[in-house]
Formats: sequence, C-alpha cells, structure tokens
Amino acid sequence: MALPIYICRTESPSTASENPISLDEWKRLVLDIPQMHLYEGEEALPDYIDPPEPSEGLARWAGHPRADVIWFYYRDGAICVEGYDAYVLGRMRAMASRIGARVMGADGRFM
Repeated sequence: MALPIYICRTESPSTASENPISLDEWKRLVLDIPQMHLYEGEEALPDYIDPPEPSEGLARWAGHPRADVIWFYYRDGAICVEGYDAYVLGRMRAMASRIGARVMGADGRFM
C-alpha cells in the first residue's frame, strides 16, 4: 500500500479542518498549474489508466516524467497524494509554498 502525503496548514493532516485549504482555493491553484486538471469523470483517459471515482476537488497531474497521471485528492481541507517520489514531492512543495501550507506525512512529519 502506498504511503500518503499531504499539503495542509496545520501540524497534522488529521487537524487540517482547523485551518483548511478551501475547495475554491484548491481549484484556483490547480487551474493555474500547467499539466494539472480538475477531474470530474468526463474526460477520456487511455484504457490502461484506471481513474478513481470522481470527487469534489479531485485533480490529476500529467507532468510526472515517469508516470502518466498522479491523482491529487481534496480531503477535509487538505490535499492528499497516495504514494510519492521525488518528482511528486517537489510538485507538492511548490504548490504548498504558493498557498502558505506545508507538505507532511500522515504522522505529521514535514517533508
């Protein structure tokens, strides 16, 4: 199972709702980043990509050099990616700095 990492403004992802990233703020950020798109289940993807169930704020990043799609989930005021590498971590750090947030593991350890 892939380890999740989060973008949030609190000391732990479990308390992200105390100082949340708003859904509107997240959507504006996604629309401002090349190769990121909000995913609502309507766009065609290659047959070999099994997308998750569409949800409010679900976004995909197509800019990873070794993966076709990285999914970003909006959950309770935080942004979550399930599984990561140096490219994903770099993308998340850049995004977090733009909205005054930090990247951390589920245990609250900053990354």
